[in-house]
Amino acid sequence: MTDRPSRVLFVDDDVGKRYAISRQLRHAGFVVDEAETGAQALAMISPEHDVAIVDLRLPDLDGWEVCRRIKAGETTGGVMVLELSATWATARDRAKGLDMGADAYLVHPVEIVELVATVNALARLRRAVHERDLDRELFVATVGHDLRNPLSAIGGSLEVLGMSKQLEPREREILNRACRNVGRMRRLIDQVMVFTQSLSGDMQIHDAVVDLAALCRATIAELDTPKVDLVVDQDPPFRGDPDRLTQLVENLVTNALRHGTGTVTVRLASEGDQAVVTVHNFGPTISAEAIPTLFEPYRRASSRPGGFGLGLFIVDRIARAHGGTVSVTSTDEAGTTFEVRLPQRP
Repeated sequence: MTDRPSRVLFVDDDVGKRYAISRQLRHAGFVVDEAETGAQALAMISPEHDVAIVDLRLPDLDGWEVCRRIKAGETTGGVMVLELSATWATARDRAKGLDMGADAYLVHPVEIVELVATVNALARLRRAVHERDLDRELFVATVGHDLRNPLSAIGGSLEVLGMSKQLEPREREILNRACRNVGRMRRLIDQVMVFTQSLSGDMQIHDAVVDLAALCRATIAELDTPKVDLVVDQDPPFRGDPDRLTQLVENLVTNALRHGTGTVTVRLASEGDQAVVTVHNFGPTISAEAIPTLFEPYRRASSRPGGFGLGLFIVDRIARAHGGTVSVTSTDEAGTTFEVRLPQRP
């Protein structure tokens, strides 16, 4: 584990109390940042913080709401939150705070030795979770690397075999099927790697000039199905990560093929300063109840077999990493449409 001192954000509008407690925390070895309001705290909080100590009685937002927003943050959800209150001090108040996401709850005035011990315990838990996440990422990266090498060798050997002019039609069909499965295995490895990066909020995006129309055509061609049409209303100039954008389009089209019926339509357009990619299919609709959680991991819109519920989560994270959004509409009359909006950059 790293030897860096634990970092604490202390949120309290009482200047005297904030000064006294912050001084004691610094004396105990913590790095302490101070905030006076809930809005200030939310602007300051970062993944570098191990613990946020939040007074419940703040001039703008109550501490429960500050806690909820910290825990809902994509990069701050792992920060431990200690709620501190002199006003709401009953067992029911403490239970409410814990139920709303706080990791600990103390009633003020609190003995400094108890406060320091509680913050230390929360910081240790935060470090343990962080180390576990790093170990998981290292494991997945190592496995992904070790799987790619033999897979590349298999793919290269199949390409060499494909150059032979002596293959019978049946043999060539088997060879082509093997090549498609090698490609599918490569994509599955990439999916797992991206999923792991997404959970830690550390998705790597490489910046390059991307021809979105050509990218969509190549992605659709790789899927090797006649059931996908591409319509290019406009081919906007775009900068982004071609590998991640390929995954985004492939996941949406694969999802539409798996859960829809008939032809899938991919449309590329430009609206203002945004590139817009839509994927449309007919078939069973997505219920209104399922839509709010559709882009969460391990969620699936139907009971049809196939997939682990990661594809749309990865789509959402790739869109976010590019500063964009993804949304869905689904009705019996119009079918299902996933829409990705990505900001165009010079």
